[in-house]
Amino acid sequence: MSRSARILVVDDEVHVCNSIAKVLEISDYIVDTVLSGEEALKKQGANEYDVIITDLMMPGISGMELLKVLKENNPEVHVIMITGYPSTKSTVAAIKSGAIDYLPKPFTPDELRRAVAKILE
Repeated sequence: MSRSARILVVDDEVHVCNSIAKVLEISDYIVDTVLSGEEALKKQGANEYDVIITDLMMPGISGMELLKVLKENNPEVHVIMITGYPSTKSTVAAIKSGAIDYLPKPFTPDELRRAVAKILE
């Protein structure tokens, strides 16, 4: 890939967004962050992202709802679902809805970088 990959991070906790951005920017990715599903849809409409990382549980538009809208608008979009409340049911639902990967919190910086790198290969 000749340009740096663009990544959108969606989480209602600002420190989570900032932590993920810091980890990915070290790998020379261009990272934008937003605090809601609504903001994510606006950003996605104005930008083209290679990967979108979204929290599952958020007020307003949930990560699962966001995933469904993103896939409806662009079936090729690559989404990684993250959650502090992992369950087999939510994992299966996310993957069936089109998420490429599912990372339970807390995940390590290496786990996150590997998940993103795998998508971008």
